[in-house]
Amino acid sequence: MDKVGIAGIDRFNSSPEGWHPTDFLPGCKSVVVFCTRVPDGAVNAVLRECEDHLMSAHGIYGAFGYVGAPNYNLLWANYKLAMFIEEKTGCIAVPEPAGPTHGAGMLSMRHAAFAAGLGEFGWNSLILTPEFGPRNRFGAVLTTAELEPDPMYSGPRLCDPSKCRVCVTMCPTKAIPTYVKDQGRVVSVGGKTCTYGGTNWARCRVMCHGTIPEYNETGENLIPKEMTNPINEDLDKPIFEFYNRNPRMHFHQHNPTWKCGYCLVYCPVGNWKERFEDRGLTRVRMSKMVDGWEAG
Repeated sequence: MDKVGIAGIDRFNSSPEGWHPTDFLPGCKSVVVFCTRVPDGAVNAVLRECEDHLMSAHGIYGAFGYVGAPNYNLLWANYKLAMFIEEKTGCIAVPEPAGPTHGAGMLSMRHAAFAAGLGEFGWNSLILTPEFGPRNRFGAVLTTAELEPDPMYSGPRLCDPSKCRVCVTMCPTKAIPTYVKDQGRVVSVGGKTCTYGGTNWARCRVMCHGTIPEYNETGENLIPKEMTNPINEDLDKPIFEFYNRNPRMHFHQHNPTWKCGYCLVYCPVGNWKERFEDRGLTRVRMSKMVDGWEAG
């Protein structure tokens, strides 16, 4: 794994009912969280789809940057780490599934990664690490072993939505709200507080499922035609209700969820300029969307 951190159980005091680590493992004392980075080449595939409309390229991201290889990599890491903890300590270890795995419930990997000190929330609602920005996939193992927790992330601020509007600008369905001071969702863990935008998941689904003609291979509407203008706020509720009435569209196991990713691939955090812009992999100029553009 590319990064690893440990969170004590006290950092999950604000978990929603039914989603606390002890709901899955009574007596859980520690949560080990780790991540694998998304390959730069998988990110490039999204750039080619977005900028060149090469629809077939996006599947590379789906296979190697989202659902496929990263999740299997995390799956085996979960399994091996759980086995290692049980063999070495005699304590119980529960591997949390990575991605859509047999319909199993799982903790919020974003909040677990934040609690383990791996990074902080960006305005795009994703966890940013200083090394890779949001281009990470996370896994976790719950254990009754009492392990020394890692400190919360205390490095330079990674996302300043008052200066950067990349994720808001690049989102095709306006699922990420425009930054307004003192608005957004607040998460506070281990003495560290972050505010993030709070993605409109109804609008996000329209893109990540590729349900409108401009963003799927069929060129057809995969949801009722009257719902194909997700920018209209009046359609948020009908879209959400449509997904709830159609489990095949609603659950990750039965429908692609990788057909967007713009907020992940275009976020300037994690040496994006050096890795993508300076190499000529993109024609989107971040300097036009970030006030005081620096290394990023």
